Amino acid sequence: MTDDFSVEDWTSKRLPEYRKPPVVETALAVEFAPIAGWNAVRYGDVWQRFRSEYPNAEVQPAPQSLDTLGLDLANPPIRCLLIDGPGNQLVQIRSGGFVRNWRANRQNPLYTRYATIRPSFEKDWTIFCEYLSSAGFSQPEVWKCEVTYVNHFLRGREWNDVSDLGDLLPSLPKPVHSEVLRSLEQIHFVHTYALPGDIGHLQFQLHPVMGSDGEEIMQLAITAVGKPRGSGTADILRWLDLGRHAVVQGFTDFTSPGTQTVIWERTWP
Repeated sequence: MTDDFSVEDWTSKRLPEYRKPPVVETALAVEFAPIAGWNAVRYGDVWQRFRSEYPNAEVQPAPQSLDTLGLDLANPPIRCLLIDGPGNQLVQIRSGGFVRNWRANRQNPLYTRYATIRPSFEKDWTIFCEYLSSAGFSQPEVWKCEVTYVNHFLRGREWNDVSDLGDLLPSLPKPVHSEVLRSLEQIHFVHTYALPGDIGHLQFQLHPVMGSDGEEIMQLAITAVGKPRGSGTADILRWLDLGRHAVVQGFTDFTSPGTQTVIWERTWP
């Protein structure tokens, strides 16, 4: 981080607030060096530490990254999802990553805010690290942290035609119209911005998805990524606070003030 950038000053600025934000999922993630000696049996062991709060477990393929390339039969590229009873709160664990998720579902659609998720992350990360210590593993060597907010813009709510997306997201380039290019049907994009103080970057990804009831949705995922000063819990939480600040302010800067006020009911500032 550069000397002229004050984390405290930046994060002390009050963020915009929304009564009806379009957020459907959040993730606070830590990526770290693969754990030496980790194997698939450990997922069952670690689940026992979480089972009272997360009674359901699933095993899924892990995202392919530097720590999951190649075939290791003792430590296959999988992740274990630990899920609470209502299905809204999740912990994801793999040999090189830990993620604390909130996700909306039909039964429980209300957004769980960062002030609630942050202490839950801290508690669950501490449980995971305590398990590693008790099982004789080294503490994670943290490579990076990520904060992701996934937003859904519904057709008929935020937009009616693809051409409306320029009003919703003012930074989108104006579509080209010609004899051949008569009607824009779909938009995909990735925009990446450097964050102030050399603390990481902020990425916006927009693409169409289909809702569970067949709704047409434009999904905007905003992810802040960066490396904390150290691998301790305090350093991780400090960076997550930065990442969350960047995501919320970035969402506000990236979307139109009219939509913020009328549909998402922005209340501050």
